[in-house]
Amino acid sequence: MHWSISMISPDTSDSIPFLAEDACPDPCGELAPWKILIVDDDPHVHAVTELILRHISFRNRTLQIYNAESAAAARDLLQREPDFAFALIDVVMETADAGLELVHHIREERKDRAIRLVLRTGQPGYAPEQDVVLAYEIDDYKSKTELTAQKLFTSVVACLRAYELITEINALNAELEARVAMRTAELQKLAMLDPLTGAGNRRHLEERAAAEIADCQRTGRELGVIMFDIDHFKHINDTWGHAAGDLVLQKVVQTAAAQLRATDFLARIGGEEFVILVPGDGLAGAVHIAERIRAALAGCPVCAQAASIPVTSSFGVTVVTETSLDGALVRADEALYQAKHGGRNQVAAAA
Repeated sequence: MHWSISMISPDTSDSIPFLAEDACPDPCGELAPWKILIVDDDPHVHAVTELILRHISFRNRTLQIYNAESAAAARDLLQREPDFAFALIDVVMETADAGLELVHHIREERKDRAIRLVLRTGQPGYAPEQDVVLAYEIDDYKSKTELTAQKLFTSVVACLRAYELITEINALNAELEARVAMRTAELQKLAMLDPLTGAGNRRHLEERAAAEIADCQRTGRELGVIMFDIDHFKHINDTWGHAAGDLVLQKVVQTAAAQLRATDFLARIGGEEFVILVPGDGLAGAVHIAERIRAALAGCPVCAQAASIPVTSSFGVTVVTETSLDGALVRADEALYQAKHGGRNQVAAAA
């Protein structure tokens, strides 16, 4: 099918504007051109269309025209070249509805909602305009004889404006989604942490324990549990004040965390009481880690209120033998009680 169009001289009413109304030449030539796809099985149509469009510039960007003589060739081009802004597509090519199938491919298979699509046909009666406009997500549907040079220019610029707006909206939406996702992750993390010390909270401890217990049951390893609290913490608050007590809590967490492995987990479960999960090394390994923490705390007084506050802690250690953490916490608490009544600043274990 052939479509002929006469180039009209620049001083007539149907002349081709070289620049869009809100564009000006780009002195640096740094902006990437708009990618335009022409899909038609008639080489003459490609030649005439490119002749009409080749001098157009919009938003300081020229047009880079790609030609495909079939819907299949257009699919290959779309696969290789991203970010087409506009496509002018013939309806009847290798098949009677090849252009319509290409629109479906772009919108539904490629999920490309940004590219602007204009269908044109040399057989306007074959596919009624109203049916096509309702059934396909396109910007316009014209017979080839309707698309004069002036109307083609108008259609291209209108579509580029729409593409520009859609891409800006998509970019803003993507940025907003990224910020929301980041903020959600931050809030989820905060919901699992003790706000004063940064250690895990009780909820986080329960979730982590469930995962560790399931892993130990699968691998046959043991999960050690350390419970400890700060000796004479009430005396620290009464003598140096609650601000100093808060600082002691923070320093205790920092010192204890420095003695742990990446696989261990530290949580504050209330007041001056903490729990550590120690996967993999059984009772002996957990006792060894508890002793390291005890020694580190005893050797590192906390400076607050122009005073050096001595800090020690007592530890109860056990292993999980059930399918939940509850029993181990009871045994660790009993061992901690023994350490307290044995003189404090020591580690006691309960099998």
